[in-house]
Amino acid sequence: MATRILYIHGIGRIGGAERDLLTMLRALDRDRWEPYVACPPGTPFAERLANDGVPMRSLSLVAWRKWYAPAIRWRAVRSLRAMVRDLLPAIIHVNDIWWVPHTVTAVRGSRLGRPIVAHVRQEIEPQKVARYCLGSVDAVIAISKQVEQALISGGVSARAIRMIYSGLRFLDAAPPADKPAVCRALGLSLDAVLLGTVAHLFPRKGYDVMIRALPVIAREIPELEYLVIGTGEPAYEQELKGLAATLGVGDRVHFVGFQEDVTPFLSALSLYVHPARMEGFGIAVVEALAAGKAVVASRVGGLPEVVEHGRTGLLVTADDPNELSAAVVSLLRDGQRRKEMGERGARAARERFDISASVAAVERLYHDVLTTAQGNR
Repeated sequence: MATRILYIHGIGRIGGAERDLLTMLRALDRDRWEPYVACPPGTPFAERLANDGVPMRSLSLVAWRKWYAPAIRWRAVRSLRAMVRDLLPAIIHVNDIWWVPHTVTAVRGSRLGRPIVAHVRQEIEPQKVARYCLGSVDAVIAISKQVEQALISGGVSARAIRMIYSGLRFLDAAPPADKPAVCRALGLSLDAVLLGTVAHLFPRKGYDVMIRALPVIAREIPELEYLVIGTGEPAYEQELKGLAATLGVGDRVHFVGFQEDVTPFLSALSLYVHPARMEGFGIAVVEALAAGKAVVASRVGGLPEVVEHGRTGLLVTADDPNELSAAVVSLLRDGQRRKEMGERGARAARERFDISASVAAVERLYHDVLTTAQGNR
């Protein structure tokens, strides 16, 4: 009989954490594991789970420390506690730090003693580790070495942490690039030089830094166009549009929204740019490498573990549009270097970030957590 796992996730839109969980669930050995996912109903994420045939339970959560949370979080805790009693999962896997306090509180109150695994998917400051009860769970998955060190500095036992990179499912052969189709869909010249970023529209993703770098890049590369691939905070999107207009590059910045499949856009790019201020790992960067693209990324969080400076891309100081523009221009002017970086990056992505290796490591962790829990009974 398969061992039941309850995954907790409180966000309905689809970004890196959600795509990573979906990819992991598809690769999970269903003969060994029976997954259920608790998440907000009627959302894009819930729809994708339904399409994949993953059993779901409806659960609406708010971040534990939001000012309005006390009024509604206890209702969510009670719902989660009832869900645990009903499903009786062998393990509870929390897919992001925001929902760990809810889960710890619910399980402690259930008297069922289910082990909890917490997935830390973003850069986290050591002083924030205790806020999210990360020292109170049975095991913590860190998505990069940088995140692992921050958890240890924040007081989590090194023995409780597993560093497991996120992974992708790689096809035997990459689909052919069709830049003309992307340009036609966006109303751009077929001669356009395309840059792009795949990420939620949040300030920590640094889109504004890239837009501040665009005027310098555009002076050097007149055919330049920049694709913003993702959705997020409407106020930040309006801020970005206003900034682009003020800087005279509004007609070069194209907000293409959430894309179910980012591969056609990545394949059409001349260069991928990831200007994040904070980034625990950067699965979108791995996707860009897998698409054979050289990358310019910020030297923050787990990104230096993904991008090998000088070989698969260039790393720059975060929040520095001058350094960012210089790195972008240098690679756009050197097609041969970009090509070589892209080829090395594609090989490295397949060697280091295959989903089968990631899931095998997660499954080993589940086995170890269950063995320890049984030994403590």
